[in-house]
Amino acid sequence: MMHGVTLGEHASHDSENGVASHSFDAALAQETELAVEEEKPEEDEHCTKTKICVENVSPFTEYVNMDDYRRESQSSVESDESYEGSEDQLMMLFKMGHVKQLKKFLRMTTWPDDHLIRHSLWLSLCKHLHKADGNLYDEMEKELFSQCDMSENIPLPGFLDQTHLTPYYLSDRGVHLIGRIIAVINHTNPDITYSPATFAISSLFLHYMGPSETFNCLYALLHSKELMYISQTKVSLEASKYVLRDLTKKFAKSAYVHLVRHSKNVENIFDNWIWWIYRDLPFSFLVKLTDCFLVEGVKVLYRAVLAILILYTKMSGKLKTSSQEPVSVNISNNISRFCERMPVDITKFLKIAFGIRGLSRKEIHKLQVKHEMYINSRQILTSKEIPRVASSISLCGVPVSRTFTGPVMLQQSAGSHILSNEMLQTIWSWLPARLAVCQPELLYTSEEHGTSLRTLYAKIEYRSQSIIIIKTTNNEIFGAFCSAAWQQRKSKDKNLSYFGTGETFLFSLAPTMMKYEWVGLWKEDVPNTGNMFLAGDTSELTIGGGNGEAIKLDEDLMHCRTESCDTFDNEPFCEGKDFTCKVVEAYGFR
Repeated sequence: MMHGVTLGEHASHDSENGVASHSFDAALAQETELAVEEEKPEEDEHCTKTKICVENVSPFTEYVNMDDYRRESQSSVESDESYEGSEDQLMMLFKMGHVKQLKKFLRMTTWPDDHLIRHSLWLSLCKHLHKADGNLYDEMEKELFSQCDMSENIPLPGFLDQTHLTPYYLSDRGVHLIGRIIAVINHTNPDITYSPATFAISSLFLHYMGPSETFNCLYALLHSKELMYISQTKVSLEASKYVLRDLTKKFAKSAYVHLVRHSKNVENIFDNWIWWIYRDLPFSFLVKLTDCFLVEGVKVLYRAVLAILILYTKMSGKLKTSSQEPVSVNISNNISRFCERMPVDITKFLKIAFGIRGLSRKEIHKLQVKHEMYINSRQILTSKEIPRVASSISLCGVPVSRTFTGPVMLQQSAGSHILSNEMLQTIWSWLPARLAVCQPELLYTSEEHGTSLRTLYAKIEYRSQSIIIIKTTNNEIFGAFCSAAWQQRKSKDKNLSYFGTGETFLFSLAPTMMKYEWVGLWKEDVPNTGNMFLAGDTSELTIGGGNGEAIKLDEDLMHCRTESCDTFDNEPFCEGKDFTCKVVEAYGFR
């Protein structure tokens, strides 16, 4: 089932896939009928389970078109394994602050999409876990739209995908309110450059809560620091398809083999993975997934897609040889149709999704960083590919945020005793895109601040990112971009422990210019020794570890050393490996 009205509606799947699509659809329809027949309760006693409900009270807001909902929604058949927890149990978990138990509880429960608990559930989850509260929406809505008529159309911001707008069962008034909510999100979050799922998620929220509550919950998810919920850049969303490809290869091997056999480019299959969930899955599945998503983040979406691929592959294996998918078939479209006609109930679907063992938030984060760095370093995305807001567009006279597109003219910091303008430009060309638009700020130079490691730490430790540059007594020049604040060296109990991310890189400027990236960008199955980025204590500062230390400075910046290391697979920066610093400088960003 495709939800609501989508601008730039699906192109006809059948016209693309011809006979193969017809046979696929026929097999899928037969599979769905068999599954429903199998799951149909034999006696009426299954339909009389106790539910928390109040007669004639709608669980939906006034912004939902109930006629559309009743016409299109299908009452799902409950399996014998379904479980409905009570609101008292839920509130007890909130009060006790047991997030792990809350996660397990929500995975087990199967409240239907029209259950009265959903408003309080989602609102409580967002308030307790993400501090979603306040009157910011009401204030900003008055400020932005005081001169607008309620019926006036509001242009949508450029960070949405105009071909995928899923209002589900919202009325015209509800869709209009989503436009206002998204406009306020755009105004209060100018850093968002591409976030197409925002429309779908806000539409879901508005089914069960008011516009101010919808804004608060969406704003909280966008600003979450602990968990990743919603991609906010083109690079982040692009990287997610490679993350999903790697997860499929590891946790759904049969599905991955099937995709490889029937596709010329397996990565392209995952281009629309987010829409398999937010556009194609039945509404009841999407609502239940959101229960868990609000606690566990994007990991729930990855689990859902893995479950989809496992079930899709299982169904495809049942097709007769004469109707199997040729290599030319559009598998992504077939998966979309499979999701629309999902042949299993929500309980079985969740059992598969949450039955995948070993899928951790840490692994997802590591893969995300790796693929974002790969995309940035290879310059896969150009400025033309990133949707931008035209300068003429405004929301009732209020200008929308604009995205920087021009080159940065660097203002070299006065007083550098190491860098030429060419060297500075070279370093800036290697930086992540979000920092390459910043200006350099000289934070420390040994010529002015002395040769004490403690002083160096004091000058840079609270900066989120920094650049350290060294010139030796033999005139070698090298250094590193440090991806995390040096204050983190104090966060572990051990005296010396590694921190940082795969954005860290090393570089040499003289006698040769060379950049050494994290090996995880081009190697699979990186060992633990290949994830040792930054470390330090009062006696030493280390960058790059694992069977050697790429850069090691002592407490007086005198007796220092450089070696090859597993994390960057670099060559030593000095011929004799041991060196004495002539000048050390550190830069921040402004």
